[in-house]
Amino acid sequence: MVGAASMAALVSSVGACNAGSGSGCHYDAWRGTCALRGVRTEKIIERFPQSFVIVEATYEPVSQMGEFSPPPFNKRLMAPAEDEADLTAFLQKQKSVQCSVDNPVGDPCAPKMAAAVAEYVPPVVPVTPQGPVGCAKIEHAGDAPTVPSSVKLPGPFQFDADSSGENDAIKQLADQAAQLIVQTPAIECVAIRGMSAPGEPFTLANERAQTVRHLLEMRGIERTRVIVFEPTAPSYTASPDDQPVLPEHRRVYLSVVVSSGK
Repeated sequence: MVGAASMAALVSSVGACNAGSGSGCHYDAWRGTCALRGVRTEKIIERFPQSFVIVEATYEPVSQMGEFSPPPFNKRLMAPAEDEADLTAFLQKQKSVQCSVDNPVGDPCAPKMAAAVAEYVPPVVPVTPQGPVGCAKIEHAGDAPTVPSSVKLPGPFQFDADSSGENDAIKQLADQAAQLIVQTPAIECVAIRGMSAPGEPFTLANERAQTVRHLLEMRGIERTRVIVFEPTAPSYTASPDDQPVLPEHRRVYLSVVVSSGK
């Protein structure tokens, strides 16, 4: 079985010269640069349940000032078959590498060569979440774990009368809330609930909630982790103009509605 550590390891280095041994080849101390001459897939290895490929890169030592240089040689790397194109492109980028005679023992005209070819690391495929994520879990009640009672977010956000505009205090609370949400990956969905005071347009409650949502998203909170709950129409026992207007009527509240509980 081929281990993960060996997949990107150097498989072999083979001299491409077919010349026989003789006294005229003296490469034992040679070192310099080698130029890439070609890349090809040599073979596929089946190792159920996974297949692997061996990709061969041919390098040619570059002669300097008329010196005799060793013949071209091959370097072979192995990777999962699905990474064949990536490994090929990886090798094609290494057009020139440092190289030297690795072991002069053997055929003096085709010595074993060492080349500084970078180690290939197969790309990591990100795991795609299965099913709904974040606030989408609200539509699937069975997917939304119980939220611990200790989860509490900053707030409430206090708005001025007849306004959904942000102020310094609101921005500061948004900073604190965003920081807490970012630092707590277990918080999957935050509900934003807005309110409007008697005598104000009912739509102002939603506009205030949207302002807070925008501030959180501008501070790095993913859109999938926040949701605006539509406000419910207030019920008055008398004319709205006769109702007392309190500061809490112009507030926006945050609450965690989906959490992984980690």
